[in-house]
Amino acid sequence: MHESADHSAEARRTQRLRLPAMYTLLRVRHVGDQRYRWTGHIYDISETGMRFELDTPLPAGTEVEVRGMLPGHHQVTFHAAGRIVRMHDDEEVGPTRMGMTFTKFNHDIDRQRLNIYLNHSGLKAA
Repeated sequence: MHESADHSAEARRTQRLRLPAMYTLLRVRHVGDQRYRWTGHIYDISETGMRFELDTPLPAGTEVEVRGMLPGHHQVTFHAAGRIVRMHDDEEVGPTRMGMTFTKFNHDIDRQRLNIYLNHSGLKAA
C-alpha cells in the first residue's frame, strides 16, 4: 500500500531516528485487546510513527496499540496507538517490516518521553 502525498510530506517534516533494532523491544496488540500478542523490534521512529518488524505481518489499516522500549543510557518506554500504513516487501524469509502512524499516546508523558528521546538521544537521523 502506498502512502498518500500528505502523509509522506508530514513524515519528512519530522525528525526520524534510525535505531539499533537489536537493542529495541516492541510489544504489539490489536486495539482493545488486554494482552500484547506480538513482540518485535523498532528500526526507526519519529513523533508521527515508526518502522518496525514482527514475525506476523499485519495488513495495512490494522489498528494497534504498542509499548516500545528505546535504547540508550537511560531506557525510554512509551505507549501509543496507531494504524499500520504499509508493508515493506523484502522478499526475505523471516520477520516482516511494516510502518505505522501514531494516532494517540496513552498519556502526555508518553509523547513527551518520545520527543525528548528524539531530540537528545544522539542517534543518527534515518
